[in-house]
Amino acid sequence: MTTESSKISTNLMTEAPLALACGVAYFYAFQLNVHWFEWMEFSHGTNWIFLPSGLRLLFVLVFLRAGAIGIAVASIVVNYSIGNPDAHVFNVVTGIISGASPYIAHQLAVTWFGLDQQLANVSGRMFFKLSLLFAAVNALTHQLWFFWEGYNQNFLGSTLAMVVGDWTGTVLVLATATFLLKAYLFIRRPKL
Repeated sequence: MTTESSKISTNLMTEAPLALACGVAYFYAFQLNVHWFEWMEFSHGTNWIFLPSGLRLLFVLVFLRAGAIGIAVASIVVNYSIGNPDAHVFNVVTGIISGASPYIAHQLAVTWFGLDQQLANVSGRMFFKLSLLFAAVNALTHQLWFFWEGYNQNFLGSTLAMVVGDWTGTVLVLATATFLLKAYLFIRRPKL
């Protein structure tokens, strides 16, 4: 029994700071996206370019559960800060969808595309398939919820716009992360 509680405690101590870091980064990326791209909003919660979607996928790919939890909590905070503070169910469910959709896309990619859990087989082609899958899962789950709650009347148009915005944001973030990783590895490479 002690070993099991020790594992849980260790996991919590490891994952809590990761979830917090992911949540803070996501919260500020969301604020930045509002500042830069609010004029490109198609409908409630749907932008033609949505950079935080790339962080959603990146954090879940790298940190799995901690990334999903951080995104969900940050999304709930975002919903309360810029939305209706009295719409508790809407704010919480929307936040949960924000954290769960990249996790669901990750699990589907493992099953359908053979994505390695340690990301050993990630290539340009895999990133492309992942980004499309994530954009579709995220848009469908959000837009079904928004339509159910009466926040959008144009389900198909909003879903397509969100797929485009999420995919664009995801590609921009993943391309930037790949570039930064390659630059870091180049700098850290031993000099001859």
